[in-house]
Amino acid sequence: MGPGKQQYRIAFFTVDWNYELVESTLHGLKRYADDHENVYIYIFDCLGKDLDNAKDRSEYIIFDLPDLRKFDGVLVQGNQIVLKRVRDAIERRIVEAGVPAVSIGAPMEGCSLIRFDNRAAQRAIVNHVIRDHHAQRLVYLTGNTDNGSPEARERLDGFEDACEENRIPKQDVQIVPATWRTSDGTDLADTWIREKREMPDAFICANDEMAIGLMTALKNRGIRIPQDVIVTGFDNLSSSELSSPRLSTVGGDNQAQNYQAMDLLISLIDGKDSRKEILTDFHVVCSESCGCSETARPGTIRELYFQQTRFLKDFYNLQGQMAEDLFEANNLQELVETVGKNRRIFGCQDIYLCFNDYYFDHFDKSEWPEEEKPFGEEMILAVRKSGHSCGNGNENYEFIRFPTGELLPETLLKRERFMMFYPLHYNTYSIGYIALDGISDAAKMNLHESIFNFLEIAIENVRKKELLRQFNETLDELYVRDSLTGLYNRFGLKRFGQETFDWLMERDGGAQVLFTDMDDMKLTNDLYGHNAGDEALKASAWILSECCDPEDVIIRYGGDEFVIIAQWDEKDLKERILAAADDYNRSSGMPFQLGFSIGTCSAEASEGKTMDDCIKVADARMYEVKTERKAGR
Repeated sequence: MGPGKQQYRIAFFTVDWNYELVESTLHGLKRYADDHENVYIYIFDCLGKDLDNAKDRSEYIIFDLPDLRKFDGVLVQGNQIVLKRVRDAIERRIVEAGVPAVSIGAPMEGCSLIRFDNRAAQRAIVNHVIRDHHAQRLVYLTGNTDNGSPEARERLDGFEDACEENRIPKQDVQIVPATWRTSDGTDLADTWIREKREMPDAFICANDEMAIGLMTALKNRGIRIPQDVIVTGFDNLSSSELSSPRLSTVGGDNQAQNYQAMDLLISLIDGKDSRKEILTDFHVVCSESCGCSETARPGTIRELYFQQTRFLKDFYNLQGQMAEDLFEANNLQELVETVGKNRRIFGCQDIYLCFNDYYFDHFDKSEWPEEEKPFGEEMILAVRKSGHSCGNGNENYEFIRFPTGELLPETLLKRERFMMFYPLHYNTYSIGYIALDGISDAAKMNLHESIFNFLEIAIENVRKKELLRQFNETLDELYVRDSLTGLYNRFGLKRFGQETFDWLMERDGGAQVLFTDMDDMKLTNDLYGHNAGDEALKASAWILSECCDPEDVIIRYGGDEFVIIAQWDEKDLKERILAAADDYNRSSGMPFQLGFSIGTCSAEASEGKTMDDCIKVADARMYEVKTERKAGR
């Protein structure tokens, strides 16, 4: 790369609709980043399909994450973003941001275009089938022509060009609409055989996925390929090489195309290039499914089979262990430790889990924004306490906040030159996103989707565990708290009062118990009503709370009686309570007067007195005080 900007920040949008194509694309971009140390590529990827249902929409929200004004250029895998609505939204943002942009495979406003010549490539393989294998009766399985992407239309045009060039009668040509899926090929084969249609000379498919589905279903019904019918595909995926018979197909070098797309984008940023469209090369693979011979194939099959078998065995072992660990996690701290420990399955060194602020702060969905936003104002990132991100899982983690628009804290972005961002959601609500510093090996076989699903379910499981814990704490609090005063009740005395009494005995060598009874409570109720009586009880609870130390425990023992478990050295506590009651009476403006009869009992640890012993003594002394007060009136 010649002289230009000091650094280039590039946003790349893609969808893992065809996993192998995207995986090869990502490796092309990774190689470019490795070759150009001043290029930073941030990839926004998802697993959306073309249904535009709630789940798809939850995937596509990852495209809302980056602010394109903060990037030097944008690269879009236009032919993989199969929803026109989503592609149009990206177009608008590119135009509004005014940044140089390149689209791969599909024309987009504001973007230069780099693509294979789909029309010429489809025409070439159809010409081969007609001219070299003398096929005359043809069935063409199209791609999705309804989503605004031109690839399906271009390939159909190429098929029709070849038919016209070779003077194939129209009655010998059948075009079947489809949507790129493997199941489209399977369904076509099932329909053909169920309806006992005569086999054509060739099934021409607009991609390899449909061709492999078709070929597999035909073979299962006893149809021989190519002896009974020819089948061809398009894209030249590795799965076509592994098929039996080996699929005849056409395609190009996706890695090289995307490397070239990056070169074009950098030149556009530097003002050195203004090309609007570049066509890249393709090649026809004439193989067994059309009747051509295959050379140097057995070794390749054995090697690919061996690699995939070993990978799958290792992957499922890792996934099983990770799933077990994830579902044992009781909180987010344990969950992120598990993710760090199992990062090998992600195929990268660092994993960044980023949670929406409203999700992280409130496990109860009723506390989330009424109009749920894809991402909160802030994200919460899990990092090791040493300051580095996910490691071997043995370290504790902390959670740090950063503005969502930054994607990750600036220190991390400066360090990571190749980052992949995927959405995290459960059903239709957003959890946040996960960022990886490398390409998952599992992506080539669509296994990374199962990893993300496990992770999302595990996060939701933690949310529900935390919500249940909070609910149980609330129930427990209601069980041990007096609803009127907020003080502990007798159940609270048994748990927290006893616990505090034992702790004070051990720490201080002693404790004291105060038994407090409100004076003239019946008179207050009779003269001013029970509402006034309730106010008197709440005022008494407030006075006791203000006078006591935070370590003391105050219990509404019953009716108008209170018990205080207090520290040994609070000798003036009784006097402070009585003085506070006098202050309240002078300033409250309430019609009733508060007064207390208080009995105390101090106990040293060496005496062996229990809490119940002290309560009984304090209760008896309180009655002595109350009796003396009544006698003195």
